[in-house]
Amino acid sequence: MARTHGKPIPISSFGKAVVLCLALFAAWRLCSTLFADAPPRPRFNVRDASCLPLAREVGVRAAAGTGSNFVVSPLSIHAALAMVTAGARGDTRRELLRFLGSASLNELHRAPSNELVGRLNGIAQTSFACGVWVDRRRALRLEFAATGASRYGATAESVDFVSGAEQARLRVNAFVADATKQLIRDILPPGSVDSSTAVVLANALYFKGAWSHPFDLFTAPFHVPGGTTVGVPSMTTGRSQYIALYPGFRALKLPYKNDVLRQADAFYMLILLPDSGTLSLADIYDKAVSTPEFIRKHKPVKKVPVGRFMVPKFKFTFEFEASSDMGKLGVTRAFKVGDFSGMVSSGDGHGQVSISRVYHKAAIEVDEQGTVAVAATVIRMDGSAFEKKEPPHLVDFVADRPFLFAVVEEMTG
Repeated sequence: MARTHGKPIPISSFGKAVVLCLALFAAWRLCSTLFADAPPRPRFNVRDASCLPLAREVGVRAAAGTGSNFVVSPLSIHAALAMVTAGARGDTRRELLRFLGSASLNELHRAPSNELVGRLNGIAQTSFACGVWVDRRRALRLEFAATGASRYGATAESVDFVSGAEQARLRVNAFVADATKQLIRDILPPGSVDSSTAVVLANALYFKGAWSHPFDLFTAPFHVPGGTTVGVPSMTTGRSQYIALYPGFRALKLPYKNDVLRQADAFYMLILLPDSGTLSLADIYDKAVSTPEFIRKHKPVKKVPVGRFMVPKFKFTFEFEASSDMGKLGVTRAFKVGDFSGMVSSGDGHGQVSISRVYHKAAIEVDEQGTVAVAATVIRMDGSAFEKKEPPHLVDFVADRPFLFAVVEEMTG
């Protein structure tokens, strides 16, 4: 819901608006037929250094359901899976590298997404946090712990998933809540970790950017798919804007202030708007996820005078579990017989671990002052469940009366 003057405005009334925000966040409105006539999902290749193909899979599923608004952070998912990949070996590593668009671990570490990860905590607008929780019966490999700390700033903690699973779940949720300024609180639902959990990895991302020039507000008509028109609080301005026209759609670039780096374009929001009756939103999105450099090539570079200008305010949250969608994109070994021997020891003779769940939650609010966006990705990895020992049958012994004792040598009796 978005609000203006205390009056709630359903975000569902914002219809087909596409927002692609750097590598940090992607958001768009899905209606029930959004991807109905979309071309087959694109195959990812080594040039695709993002998780947008996964975002498309989730979008198709969301469109087939409630048709709700949809926001995802490809960067957060990429960072969490890159940490997991650092602990994988053999075919499991190769499968995850292929999914992340890299030919090797060294190439993954040099990918633009990972370079951005290394900069985020030095920028006032953003914060980036990673954590690893390992069951106390196991131990993280020293090389993996060092890589997580140096490349992702990951902290590691030993917890008891067998007898303290709920407390461990709350610790992970508290970590994510702190890193997202309390905007994401319960990414792990009750019961999502148990005695079979071996490792949990989390990434949390926070972004707050003010527009280079704030906008004015007015109530504007918005045409909802299906023919309905509603009034929504919207941003407007008479200033020149970065706008470019392309066949079938137009693009708007909205820069954020960045006093630290003194680069106006360090962060910006890109809005892609289909022209009425030509390209569909699904067409544009498929181009964005299947064509390398699409976003960069369609970023407006010159300001132009504006006539009518209107961008709705919006605010919404979306969450999903991604294991089935990753399976459709070819990641199967990591969920079944994964080799993560580079991450964690087996512990007490127990066997290998595999990914069981990939939770993602993101939220975004855009108004006349700027944007606040948060995201978190939590990966649960399971191993063989540790055997629960039956509590001993308790027998009382109270020597409060006369008793006999003997001193006996055991071998001779």
